[in-house]
Formats: sequence, C-alpha cells, structure tokens
Amino acid sequence: MQYADGSFADVKSISQQAMCRYWARTAGDLPFPSLDQFRPEARLHDPKQLIIWNVESSGDGHKFRALYQGASVGEVFNSSWAGKSMDEVLPPAFKEFGLAAAQQCVTSGCAIYNVFSTYNSGGHTIDCERLLLPLGRAGRVEQMVGSLQLISMAGSFNRETVIRHFEWKTDVSCAIRIYASGSRGQSSPSTSEREAHRTS
Repeated sequence: MQYADGSFADVKSISQQAMCRYWARTAGDLPFPSLDQFRPEARLHDPKQLIIWNVESSGDGHKFRALYQGASVGEVFNSSWAGKSMDEVLPPAFKEFGLAAAQQCVTSGCAIYNVFSTYNSGGHTIDCERLLLPLGRAGRVEQMVGSLQLISMAGSFNRETVIRHFEWKTDVSCAIRIYASGSRGQSSPSTSEREAHRTS
C-alpha cells in the first residue's frame, strides 16, 4: 500500500485529530514522544477506543504485542488481546494492511491514518478510522498507540457484530502518514527508517 504525506487536518475524527496534535506537541523537537511523556487526558480521547502495542524486533521486521486493549476494541473484535501479537489477533480481512500500517509507523516514525469501509445490511457505509502514533526514545519506535473509531453517517451497526461486515468486504479509502512537525515530509526519519535505507 502506498502512503501519501498528510497533515493533521486530514484526520476526520475530532478526537483522533486532537490526540494526533497532542502527540506532536508532546514530541517537541523530537520525531515523537516517549510512552512516559504521552499522557492524554480521557476527555481528549476515550481510552476505551485505544490499544497500546509494544514493538519487538524480529528477524523479518517487527512484531507488535498488545500491552493494553480498550473495552470498546474488545467488543468489536470479541476477544482479549493482552499479551498477544498483532498477527495473532487481526482477522484475515484486516491482517495484510493492518500489519503493513504498523510497519510503516515504525519505519517512518510518523503517525499513520487509515480509513477503511464496509456496508451494513441496508447498504449504508460503515467507516473505521484507524490512527497509529509512534512512541519511543532516541529516534527508535518502542511502542505504538492505536485508536479505532467506527462511524456510519446514514445507517447503524451493532458493535458486537460489525466485524462480520468488514470480513465480508473491506475497502481502504485513505492511507496517509503525518510527521510530528505537522509539515509534509520535514521531520527527521526514525532510526528504523535510516537502518532500512542502509540495508536496501
């Protein structure tokens, strides 16, 4: 999947955009903040819609292991992710671009924003907006915070069964990366990205 450079304004969700801006402010002059620095208040973004992943190095790239899973995420996927890796918990319909987005987040050191869509039984669009924010120290991504928000402007959905619609049909309509600087492509690359360039 190709990612275009974007800006905070490209994030549709008000709370996700607010959290993305908070992430950038917390980073200051660095590419991204550390997990210790990243402490958004609950009124900024509902913690029930968040996941925190630990980034582990592996021979073929990175593995992502869940440290925290919000209650709303657990309802949508009907499972507990604590201690499990992303490739273990993502349904087949999400796995390829879900893992690719996580790898993009780590190698670029950028926020990654995707919108993927399906349809309810009435033919109305259901969008899932996914934001990934890299966290770490010394230019190396050590954790990622993920936010998932479901929205349907014209219809309704059941949080506990909506995953079935995405498993039936999923279209990715947005794939962008956002630098903490807010500029398009003006931030320094992460350590992982520099290493990728050296080995390519």
